[in-house]
Amino acid sequence: MKEVLRKVRRLEIKIRRMVNDIFAGEYHAVFKGQGLEFDEVRHYQYGDEIRFIDWNVTARTGEVFIKQFREERERTLFLLFDISGSEDFGTEKENKLLIGTEIASILAFSALKNNDKIGMATFTDRIEQYFPPQKGRKHVLAIIKSLLTHKALHKNTNIAFALDFIRKTQKRKSIVLIISDFLDKDYEIPLKHLARKHEIILIRLFHPNEVLQEGAGTIPVMDMESGRLVWINAGDSAYSKELRTQFEMIDKNLTTLSNKLKMDYLAVNTHIDYFNTLENFFKNRKTRLRS
Repeated sequence: MKEVLRKVRRLEIKIRRMVNDIFAGEYHAVFKGQGLEFDEVRHYQYGDEIRFIDWNVTARTGEVFIKQFREERERTLFLLFDISGSEDFGTEKENKLLIGTEIASILAFSALKNNDKIGMATFTDRIEQYFPPQKGRKHVLAIIKSLLTHKALHKNTNIAFALDFIRKTQKRKSIVLIISDFLDKDYEIPLKHLARKHEIILIRLFHPNEVLQEGAGTIPVMDMESGRLVWINAGDSAYSKELRTQFEMIDKNLTTLSNKLKMDYLAVNTHIDYFNTLENFFKNRKTRLRS
């Protein structure tokens, strides 16, 4: 238990520095609020939109009044984290699960710093752990501890199931960050349904050895025909070619899907330092949201 607490503490120190560097106090500009909520009414002025007329007050007073709104600043960030067998790939410092854990921790501490709610679900072909959205450091540390210590009970992946779970449980509009290698299929429709209510950010984790086959050995690969995870000899040239094609299609499909559904998509290469990739992504997102 003491060693686990030391790991959590070391990660907390590292992540807090990265949060300050990446968001530099402008987290609120990177993640929008839940939208607009009613503030007050005022007299109609030339140029005001007719759709904002408060007809009840107008009828009662005999004068035209307009509803005014203000942005609702409280946000809910929800992390949907794939911990299936294919995520456990890469050397210790380049492991997809480890990098995913650090990225999830950055987002969790960012929400904590802004006094927002943070929730999380880890999944394989089912939901492994679920943390309903809450505020507070204790809650964030519990999430991080679970990411560092929980061993997945299953190896396969079912993204569609996880997306349906979020759609059914998260009634409040949230920013949903999906962290996965997306080695799965048939999740486009559930993703479309989820995007109707929530703001979605896709974060794809990959390691170049999964494509280049440099010393990868026996690795997990998603059989696109059966939808099952299988383990293959990465030195086999036929499998190597098939895997390269599969990885290229995943990136292409996610790019197309994110553009179609107006979602953000970020591919993270775990072989290189992800800090600049993440920092540039959120800087560009902030600029786009302000324009």
